[in-house]
Amino acid sequence: MALHGSRAWGRFDVHIDGRSPMLRVVAVMMNLRSRLTGIATGDQAIFVTRQAFDAVGRFAPLPLMEDIDLSRRLKAVSPPACVRQRVRTSGRRWETRGVWRTILLMWRLRWAWWRGVPAERLVERYG
Repeated sequence: MALHGSRAWGRFDVHIDGRSPMLRVVAVMMNLRSRLTGIATGDQAIFVTRQAFDAVGRFAPLPLMEDIDLSRRLKAVSPPACVRQRVRTSGRRWETRGVWRTILLMWRLRWAWWRGVPAERLVERYG
């Protein structure tokens, strides 16, 4: 079940493309948060062995937060391999809606999710 050592899954560090210098700060903070919590997002290109993916029940049929839900369940199998090589993701949403506004939205969504608000309600706020 292991990819490297005892790791059955992992993710890459992320680089967010865009003009705003704040996007570099956001990426650094995302990578740090993920290292500290063991929770990864889809932007970080989650990878997983087939055995571990099947063992945790694959992706839950959620319209939002499916990446966070999956990584939470995978943490029970093994800690993530945090690869320092960066994957690139678009900063379009961040720049279009405003970096600070998007940071606040993401934290509000995550906080609501941890409090038990259904993903079907959260996707309406995500827009």
